[in-house]
Amino acid sequence: MTYLIVHLIHIFSVFIYGGFLFTDNLFLSKMKRDLSEQEHSKVREYFMKYVRKLVPKSLIVAVLSGIYLILVNFGEISDEGLSNFQIVLLLKAFLGLWLGVRGVLQVFFGINPLVFKSHIVPFILVIIIIFLSQIMFSV
Repeated sequence: MTYLIVHLIHIFSVFIYGGFLFTDNLFLSKMKRDLSEQEHSKVREYFMKYVRKLVPKSLIVAVLSGIYLILVNFGEISDEGLSNFQIVLLLKAFLGLWLGVRGVLQVFFGINPLVFKSHIVPFILVIIIIFLSQIMFSV
């Protein structure tokens, strides 16, 4: 029962974080074409006012619940080494932890870390993580 609850919390928090990245990259960034710079800045700041309250917390919840899910699902390493499932799970965990560290450094410490300043790379990484989560049980 604990696993199910943590898994649902994880999925919900990932939806919040991924939904923000989806909205920012596919809608807010495209509004520059139709709005003046001042209008776009005002719309974006209004949006970010609410995002800043929820998204960083949901990212932390996603990372912490993801760590629990990894510990439960990883299993033992056999004599032959890591299974394909374990390799994909480790890759997914690395990308998720990297996003989590980046988010915590940026939001809570004001550090714009690790090269990029936009949300395009985190958006792409979330898509990769979703893709990995769909194939990891069948590899």
